[in-house]
Amino acid sequence: MQDYDVTVMTTAAPPWLTGPAYLALWQACGLAELGLRVAYVVPWVPPAGQARLWRGETFETPQAHLAWLAAEIRRLGCPVVPALYHYQGHASKLLRSIVPLEDVFRAAPPARVHVLTEPEHLCWYPGSTPRRRVDAETVLGVVMTNYDSYIRRQGGLAARLAPLVTRLHRHLIRRHTDWTVPVSPAAEGITAGHPVRLGRVTGVLRHYATVPPVQSGAGGAYFLGRLVWDKGLATVIEVARRMNLPVDVLGEGPDGEAVRALARDRAAPVRFLGPSREPWTDLHRYRVFFNPSLSEVLCTTTAEALVAGRHVVLPDCPANEPFKPYPNAHFYTDTDGAIAALTRAMAEDPVPPEAARREFDWLNACRTLVGLWGEHGPRLPAA
Repeated sequence: MQDYDVTVMTTAAPPWLTGPAYLALWQACGLAELGLRVAYVVPWVPPAGQARLWRGETFETPQAHLAWLAAEIRRLGCPVVPALYHYQGHASKLLRSIVPLEDVFRAAPPARVHVLTEPEHLCWYPGSTPRRRVDAETVLGVVMTNYDSYIRRQGGLAARLAPLVTRLHRHLIRRHTDWTVPVSPAAEGITAGHPVRLGRVTGVLRHYATVPPVQSGAGGAYFLGRLVWDKGLATVIEVARRMNLPVDVLGEGPDGEAVRALARDRAAPVRFLGPSREPWTDLHRYRVFFNPSLSEVLCTTTAEALVAGRHVVLPDCPANEPFKPYPNAHFYTDTDGAIAALTRAMAEDPVPPEAARREFDWLNACRTLVGLWGEHGPRLPAA
């Protein structure tokens, strides 16, 4: 018998406030809450690298990080803490990411199913074990990052290399997984030519459903995310300036100083409030989430805002297709359209978010994932 039913492997770990870190954590905790034996496998980055990724607490040893991580899981209200494992990683300043320094399949304990968050990224290490040599019933990848978009936006030589990177990522996905779950149509470029199964396999922490509803005529606008230009922060600043609309920015990142300088130069009414480990405690102040990012595959902070009962104003792009059924989502194609959509959202009361709360529920997402692997993996224990 394998040591575990499922391993959930991720390219990033808390306390780094990035989507894959927390999405993989909640997936691991949700599968464990449903009764499966789960191992959560995260990168260990030495203290010098940690300082590049997040502010505040750093960990001198892997054991200290795992102890903090177990406490963080309990703090977030997850009733079951999965088993915790590390693989060796490096915080790359050039790539603004964590690079695996060992084969994640060898670092992970044996399991019937391996769930790879960002499978192409996890397998950047050249010696990663090919799928045919992995002793598991299913190896699946949850594809949630648009690396092609990030690279193209850098321009110059990097943009010309983007097609080669996409080709490499397609090869890595084919080599290391049985099939993938793209979380939106924006991932189709790297999943092409490989088996795909569709379903909503990510959700929102249940705390967002407890945010008080918007009061009629009250609340402002906010942006929540990592401070990198790829998130559309230049658009946030330009729209705030043209509308003379105060916008609060919650987050931090490597482009933070440059973003703040642009806001000062443009005299835009943007406040930078720093990162938050508990964003759901901040959202009662707002009625609209403005998220102009075009680099996402599916943006968790948008789903969180919808579950919290807030309006969201978004560019009309493949990554945002999953949000179109929700009445509190407003779409635009240019800056004038963003201003019109934001003006409308600031004036209207949101519709109660029952559908978003049901469809982005984490336990429902985990049940969907188990249903996708079907016969090739463990079933959920009888209720």
